[in-house]
Amino acid sequence: MNDLFFPCAGFVLGSIPCSYLAARLFSGKDVRSEGSGNVGVTNVFRVAGRSAGVTAAAGDVLKSLLPVVAARLAGSPSVWQSLTAAAVIAGHCYSPFLKFRGGKGVVSTVAVSLVLCWPAALTFGAVWLGVYSARGYVSLASIIASFALPLGSVLTHADRSTSIFFFLASIFVLFKHRENVRRLLDGTESRMRK
Repeated sequence: MNDLFFPCAGFVLGSIPCSYLAARLFSGKDVRSEGSGNVGVTNVFRVAGRSAGVTAAAGDVLKSLLPVVAARLAGSPSVWQSLTAAAVIAGHCYSPFLKFRGGKGVVSTVAVSLVLCWPAALTFGAVWLGVYSARGYVSLASIIASFALPLGSVLTHADRSTSIFFFLASIFVLFKHRENVRRLLDGTESRMRK
């Protein structure tokens, strides 16, 4: 029962809408009705500027790291650490503070991966930078790089529950980006750089 505390705490912390709060603080804008309408870091950068975007990203990383680090330090089994990570992402994407709306979970996924299997997180970073540098699409880079997480965890012999979590997380990232995929196929997706 003690291990159950960490996923519950992860969902609550994950639910804190850092992107929404940062955009409001720096620009007074509501990211739910501006730009893409997504409550995520990329939209904050577009709508409210760099300072708001950096603040939102830092908040998302911190709220994602804390519960998973706490679970690890408490000696929770790896399956509970993965469940805590999943709860963080669920809270971020379906925040009760925003009527169960939220971001797409990419920053939270990468943050928890730093705790669960840092080589997989580095693999994500390398792939993301490569795809973004080549194509200029945050969404495309995020989708492709998310599938590097399970690959990186398998290649580094991570715990089985961690690899399963990464595989499911990558599918979830793809699901959350389904509208972006449609726009990419239509040629109407926005680039962060020209």
